Amino acid sequence: MWYPFGPNRAFTEEWWNELAEADDQSRYIEVRADGVEVARVELDESVSFDFYIGAPTLGRMALEVQFIEVAADHRRRRIGLSVVNALAERHPDRRLVAFSEGADRFWASLGWTRYEHSDGCSRPLFIQPR
Repeated sequence: MWYPFGPNRAFTEEWWNELAEADDQSRYIEVRADGVEVARVELDESVSFDFYIGAPTLGRMALEVQFIEVAADHRRRRIGLSVVNALAERHPDRRLVAFSEGADRFWASLGWTRYEHSDGCSRPLFIQPR
C-alpha cells in the first residue's frame, strides 16, 4: 500500500490521498509546469462498460481516465485539454474513455461521444473519437 501523491491543498483530498494498492492496472501521472504541480491523472488499463447503450466494444484498446484534476489555482487555462491531448498522443493505439463525475461539459467540449447506462442512473460514459 502507498500514497500515489503527496498532500497538496490545490487538489481534492479524498480523490488522491487514499492508500492505493500497487497493481498493473493503474497508473498515476503528475503534471508539472515550471516546477509546479498543475494536474494529476489516474489511468486504468482495464475498464468495462458493457451496459452502456450503443457504446462500441473496445476491449483492451480502451484506456480509462479514472480521474483527472487540475490544481485549483490553475483552472480555466486549458490545462485539462492539454493533458488529455497529451495522453491521446502518448497512446495512439488506445481509445481514451471516461465516466463523467460532473464534468460532462468538459468531455463533450473535447468532441467525445456520450453514452448512457441502461439503468438510466449511472454516470455517463464518454469515449474519445477515432
